[in-house]
Amino acid sequence: MFRFVNISLFVLLMYTSLAAYSQFETEEFDSIENKILYNRQKTFGVIVHNLGLGVQFRSGKRLSIFKTRMWEFEFVTMRSYKQIRLQNYYPNSRSFIYGKLNSAFFLRAGIVWKKLLNRKPYWDGTEIRGVELRFIYGGGFSLGIAKPYYYYIIYPNPDGVTGRLQLERFDPGSQSIDYIYGRGPFSKGLNEITLHPGIYLKTGLNFEYGSRNTKIRSLEVGAGIDIVPMGLSIITTYQDKVFFPNFYINFSFGKRFNKY
Repeated sequence: MFRFVNISLFVLLMYTSLAAYSQFETEEFDSIENKILYNRQKTFGVIVHNLGLGVQFRSGKRLSIFKTRMWEFEFVTMRSYKQIRLQNYYPNSRSFIYGKLNSAFFLRAGIVWKKLLNRKPYWDGTEIRGVELRFIYGGGFSLGIAKPYYYYIIYPNPDGVTGRLQLERFDPGSQSIDYIYGRGPFSKGLNEITLHPGIYLKTGLNFEYGSRNTKIRSLEVGAGIDIVPMGLSIITTYQDKVFFPNFYINFSFGKRFNKY
């Protein structure tokens, strides 16, 4: 179910993003020929990182020719690098992650700065050619969200042939892996969500390859870390984890405009 939620989130974002992009495509005028410097921009992004997926929105303004400040909001899934997906031999059993305690998500809100390192090489009279390179850095508030992860456990009846299924959280002292039928539904545990406030930091390189100055198309690669002082547990072998480092790739598109 968790994998289905991730895929659904990705598909929903792509649908929303394409709808937003179609609005940007209605603009015909571009600023290159007239050397107009736009001072505002908005972008939507899809994040793929080594421990999950996510979505992003940024909005900000140009502070100078070389520096831009952006407010950003992100929602990402987070898994443990130690988790392994298993499946028992029971008929129609579901896959599960042994020892998993919580499904984790991070909601981030912060500020990033983009510093221009290299402008696009040239303009051929109709389009800009090349790639514009920017160094990005920033951070802000990070809210860890932990939703309990449930298992279907098989309890054999006295006859030794039949049994019953029961939804339970992981208990290393009493649950054998042999009696786990599979993971429970994602909806189970939504009323038991816990919140874990913290901060996040990130840095990376942004490669903008769009052919028009009013349209933003970029690929960003970088590294970040979420820091949760009170700890957040995803898997039983690594409980109350404080640091969640990750490497990410972010595909973004949007527009530049002026606000008077």
